[in-house]
Amino acid sequence: MALDNDADRLARLLARPEQVTVCFLGHSGIGKSTLLNAVAAGRDQVLPAGGIGPLTAQATEVQFSETPSFTVHYHKRKHLWNMVFALERAHERAVGSTNPSSNAVPLGELDEITRDELVEEAGDTEASGAESTISIYSKQAMQIIAGDQFAQRSPTYLINCLRLACGQKPNWDTPVEAADLERIQRVERALQLADAGEAYKRQSEGDRHEFSRDLRDHAAGFLAPLISKITVGWPSDLMRAGIKLVDLPGVGIAQDAYRRVTKEYIREKARAVVLVVDRAGPTSETVELLRTSGYWDRLVGAADDPESDPCNLIIAVTKVDDVASEEWRNAPDQPDKPKPRKREVYAALVDEFKPRMRRQIADQLGMIGSTGNEAVSTARATARDQILNTLEVHPVSAPEYRKLLLDDEEDRPFLRAEGDTGVPGLTERLVALAAAERANRRNGIIEVSDRFRQGVVGELMRLDGLWREQTRAADEAEKLERELEGVLAPKRKERDLRVGAFREFLEGTAQTRVRELVLEAREVAEEEVATYLSSLQHAHWATLRAAVRRGGAFYGSRAINLPDDIASKFQEPMAAVWGQKLLKDVKVRTEQFAKDQQALVEEICIWAQERTETTTVQLLSNQRKRIARRAAQMQDVGKEAVTDLRKVVKQTLYDAIERPIRTACEKFVRDGNDSGAGVKFRILGLFQELARRATKAAQDPATKILQENFSSVRADVRSAFETWGDPLQETADLIVRRHSDRVTREDAEKQDEMIKTIASLLNSTPGLEQSVTQ
Repeated sequence: MALDNDADRLARLLARPEQVTVCFLGHSGIGKSTLLNAVAAGRDQVLPAGGIGPLTAQATEVQFSETPSFTVHYHKRKHLWNMVFALERAHERAVGSTNPSSNAVPLGELDEITRDELVEEAGDTEASGAESTISIYSKQAMQIIAGDQFAQRSPTYLINCLRLACGQKPNWDTPVEAADLERIQRVERALQLADAGEAYKRQSEGDRHEFSRDLRDHAAGFLAPLISKITVGWPSDLMRAGIKLVDLPGVGIAQDAYRRVTKEYIREKARAVVLVVDRAGPTSETVELLRTSGYWDRLVGAADDPESDPCNLIIAVTKVDDVASEEWRNAPDQPDKPKPRKREVYAALVDEFKPRMRRQIADQLGMIGSTGNEAVSTARATARDQILNTLEVHPVSAPEYRKLLLDDEEDRPFLRAEGDTGVPGLTERLVALAAAERANRRNGIIEVSDRFRQGVVGELMRLDGLWREQTRAADEAEKLERELEGVLAPKRKERDLRVGAFREFLEGTAQTRVRELVLEAREVAEEEVATYLSSLQHAHWATLRAAVRRGGAFYGSRAINLPDDIASKFQEPMAAVWGQKLLKDVKVRTEQFAKDQQALVEEICIWAQERTETTTVQLLSNQRKRIARRAAQMQDVGKEAVTDLRKVVKQTLYDAIERPIRTACEKFVRDGNDSGAGVKFRILGLFQELARRATKAAQDPATKILQENFSSVRADVRSAFETWGDPLQETADLIVRRHSDRVTREDAEKQDEMIKTIASLLNSTPGLEQSVTQ
């Protein structure tokens, strides 16, 4: 019944987390973690930072806690073992050895890196992919063993120490420094916890210095590269306001996990995204990051109803202090005017950056794939407007902010006030955003709970009125019924036509439209996928081969992920067409049907008001309110069902596209086409074929996924639709008392009992009767 639906809806609203998730997104080495540290903890450092990154990227969460604490999950031993393998192979190539030691890492114990992939990277001389990968691992190894990525240790020494940490014999007889040995033993304990599936937990218990040192070792010290996941609890006013900050993996370091982790947060959890850029501002690479992270996809998918899935974009411009220092140093001396102060240069840059960054993001968003498909163009334009209408640009200097807080005379800031750094302004904006989000949740709870309360009381009052007024004379009721039937007949015919049309829309039209829309989206996707795959012709052949051998995904000198990229380029136009041409129609038709039913009841009630006594007028007033609540509820059902459908489709469509791509790549390798002369041209030919094959192969699964999941939308709407019953007949029965059995003297005792019971229920809930009659 309708009350059950509102009870379920209220339960879902209450289950929504009060915390507002704000994700920090940006390329590696741009100061993202440094900024988040400043926002979250001011002078303290609570997050991994320093550009070395974990072996497999994970998101880092910071949330409120009365007592500083953190929980860490470490990578299992195999991940560190991969690093040993990579460094051993690199050392062998460097010294010209082809006979690895008997202690060499067994290939069977590797999962992230294989011998073939390192060979492919080594062959990519065009962009030095192997060097960049080994350089990253070398820095991580130096950080783990020496506690400083810029320390001086020989490659053989690092390999030996890493082997010891993994519980293996060293390859060379090299003594280990005492300080390094202490870190190695700590790494061994971390790996033991990881292998046992246990987390390391630490809470500040009086000795804040020891806690801070332990957190620093994890956040930016020798244990940082070993972290799989870290959740920090911190007594921050920002987090107390209901915000959870998430430091997403920095894009730009090899690993497919970066995309997966980032997409999970951006698509499903984030209520705001802080896009961190440097002085260059939002470039084409930045906008591509918005696409690959799933943010753009999310906005396009909700273009038919932007308020159903809001996610604000905030641009934070970092390293403004570095730019100001550079421009101040290079400022020419002018005899007639003094050299500007560094803080004045900084202030001028802040004023300049804000409008320039807005123009840049507008220009870059305007370059996102033009298409002749009207629905896709409309959805993209709506997504662009959604970004630009709410966009804020915050130039910031986290280092200067921290210096001001520390007030160290050995490291003085050039800015005078904390507000000048831009960090407090960004923090205030996040607090305001969280307050607005919580207010929306609270308003939704109030709206549904009020409707639920009013529905309960309205039903009780309706029953009360029926029991009190069942003594009406039968002849008077029959006379009124004859008059009413003349008015009711055309209204009933009109309602039957609308019910039939709505039922037909739910049962047939929408299902047929799914197939048409998938075909329409596929045409747009195929063109854009072909354009994307054409851009790969400039990649090195070894990188292309590595991608084919790994099912279409490889991160070397150039990041290639065919399943992910093709899925995104298929899903975005699919979401646009689906949203503009079907989901919007579902919501509009559902809303219109509810309004039509309400209008028909309203007309009957207005007619009856002049022909019935006062007590019946009150019954009709309650009925009108009751139907109005049902109409509002049915509109909510349509919106919620559509929103839920978007989420399910986003999660499942990728799998439908990934499978045929992996299958095609595996067959290509099985047939031996990945070796020999002309391999690059064969691979490029395969990729071009995938533009057609992948989208065609995805067509049937996509249709099936959408139809199956649309069935849930249809079931939810139909359920709400069926709770209406026949509101016209229900209203007519109120008027003529068709439902009431004529009360005899023998029924009087039962009647009094029911009236007392209803009165007791109404009195047990103070204020409800008044809320219904207002």
